Amino acid sequence: MDVDSEEAGRKRETHHGSEMAGGSRRTSKKISETTEWPSVIELMDASAKVSREKYMKRLVAKRNAENPDAAPLVLEELTEQQRTSLKEDDLAREFVLAEAYVASRMEEYSRVEELDPNQDNDDRVYQEDRERWGRKWAKEFGSFEDKTRIPAMCFTDDPMFHITRDLPTMQIFSVKVKEVHEKLQWALDVYGIIAVRDDIDHNRNVIFERTRDNCQTLDEQDPYLVLTGPARAPVMLFEPVRLDVMLKVTCTDKSEDKDLSLLVRRYECCESINYQVSHGELVANSCVGSKRFKSKLSTLELTCGIVVSSVEATISVRIVEGSWPDGFSGRFTASTACVSHMKVLLLNFGDGNVLVSADGTIELSRRVVSVESFGELRICAAAWRGSKQVDREVLFQPLKSGRSSQVLNVGVCKLEITVAWSLFPLSYPTRRIPSSKNG
Repeated sequence: MDVDSEEAGRKRETHHGSEMAGGSRRTSKKISETTEWPSVIELMDASAKVSREKYMKRLVAKRNAENPDAAPLVLEELTEQQRTSLKEDDLAREFVLAEAYVASRMEEYSRVEELDPNQDNDDRVYQEDRERWGRKWAKEFGSFEDKTRIPAMCFTDDPMFHITRDLPTMQIFSVKVKEVHEKLQWALDVYGIIAVRDDIDHNRNVIFERTRDNCQTLDEQDPYLVLTGPARAPVMLFEPVRLDVMLKVTCTDKSEDKDLSLLVRRYECCESINYQVSHGELVANSCVGSKRFKSKLSTLELTCGIVVSSVEATISVRIVEGSWPDGFSGRFTASTACVSHMKVLLLNFGDGNVLVSADGTIELSRRVVSVESFGELRICAAAWRGSKQVDREVLFQPLKSGRSSQVLNVGVCKLEITVAWSLFPLSYPTRRIPSSKNG
C-alpha cells in the first residue's frame, strides 16, 4: 500500500470508525468528560430567531382578538408590509406604557432621596433593592452577586447585524472618595466592590474589586480608586445604568472593619438624555457629568458619560521591539472625539514597573472603552523620569467589527496598539448561560 492510500485509510478510520470484514463497520465513539455548551453568541442568535417569531405570533393573536369581526390574520401568510404595520402599532402602545413606567420609577427614586438624612437608611434601602432584584431577575439571571457572563469582543469576528447595532453606552472615567465622616482619618485602606448593571443582563459588571488582603490605600492627595473595569461596555438600552457599591475600610481587627459606602442607585449623567434613552428615542449628543452619592461614612463622586451611537473598543498593547525605557514611569490613556477633554486611564505605573507577558503584551488595568461609531479613538502613551517626558499618540477610526492595529514608538520601545471592535446585542438569550465550571 502506498503512502497516499495509508493516509486515506487513516482518515476513514478517524472520521467514520473502523471498517470490518463483510463491509460492516465498528463505529468509534468519543466520550467527553465535559459537557459542551453553546457559546454566548450562539445562544443570542438562536434566542433572537425564536423571539422574533414568538413576538409576531403574539401580535397576530392580539390583532385577531381585538378585531373578532374581521378576517383573521394567519402568521404564515403575512406580508412584510403587514408585519411592519403590526410592529409599529405595538411600538405605539409600548411607548404609552413606557411613559407610565418611567414616571413610576422617578417617583420610586424620589422617595429614596427623601429619606431622613439623620438616619442610617443605607442597609434597609440596599436590602430592599436586593430583594426587588431577586423577585424580578433571579429566575433568568441567577444570583444578585453574579457577574456578567457577556464578554467584551462578543461580535468582533462575527458582527451578526440581525441582532446587534451601535447603542448608547456608559463611559466610566473615575470614582473618587470625595469626603469621609469625621469618624475616619486618612489614609484609608479600602476594599470591596463597585459594579454597574445594565438591562442587557442585569448582572454585575465590575469596575473595582479588591479583597481585604489586597486593599488600596487612599489619602487626601490621591483619593481615586484604581478601576479595573468594566468587563464590557455598559449598554443603555431602555433605562439608565445602575450603580452597586459595597466598600469597607480595614481596621486592626477584621471584625471591626467599617462600612465606607453601601448603595445601589441609578446613574444619570444628564437627566434629559437619560429620559430620552428610557423612551427609546435617538440621543443626539454625548455628555459627561459628575455626581455625588453619600452613604455610610463617605461621599463617592463618580465621573461618567453617555456615548451615543457607540461601538465597543477593546484595547491591547504589545511590545514588539525594544523594551520600556529603564527607570521611566508610564501611563496609557484613551479618549474619544465626542468628549475629547476626558481621558480613560488604561494603566499608570512608576519607575518602569510594568507587567509584561511572555509575548510582550502589557497588562492594562482597563481595556474596554466606548467610541461613537462616527467619531474617533485616541490612545496616548506617556513616559517620564523627572523633568524628562515623552508623549506619543495614535488615532483610530471606529469599525463595526474586526481589528485595527498601529505602531507607536516611545523612545527605543516599539509598541503595537490593537483595537478589537464590536457592536452590542439588542437582547439577552432567554436560555440561561451556564457558568464556566460547566463547560
